[in-house]
Amino acid sequence: MFSVESIVYAWDNQLRYALALLDDLADEQIVLRPGGNMNHPAWILGHVGLYHPITVRLLAGEPFDDPADDRLFGFRGQGPLDDLSAYGSKQSMVARFTEGHEQVAQALLSATAEQFQRPPSLARWAKDYPTVEFMLPDLLVFHEGMHIGQLSIWRRAAGLQAVKFPDRTPRAGLVERVAG
Repeated sequence: MFSVESIVYAWDNQLRYALALLDDLADEQIVLRPGGNMNHPAWILGHVGLYHPITVRLLAGEPFDDPADDRLFGFRGQGPLDDLSAYGSKQSMVARFTEGHEQVAQALLSATAEQFQRPPSLARWAKDYPTVEFMLPDLLVFHEGMHIGQLSIWRRAAGLQAVKFPDRTPRAGLVERVAG
């Protein structure tokens, strides 16, 4: 059986890899679209970051607006814009992304079994996922991991070097929570 801690470990590793992929980019680079049709880093960060507060609300059983309809970052929205001013600085985007990641990790680590067993509070998701527990790996690992993979592909298309995968040391106390 997978534990919440194992999901948080993967979640932390995704964050570290995303930050490594973004580390050497200048503000102007994060809205470049090699070939003209790629999701650029600014849109990717905003899109996956849109789901961070939603995940916290999902665990709390609270309603939220459908992220698909977000004008700037939803998949039914306008798509990536070439204008950096629509997104803010790389530093502000990375800070929001990092903070959102930690909020999700804390929500996961403090969630009760009851919170995981609720149906998703968004009707569209409740049709596809019987419980929040069933949905979260898809949302947190598959969805975000796919978009972080787009960052890696974007780097290559932009003529940038690959990055080394960062340290994978678990956050303090994570392994002990499972063993205890």
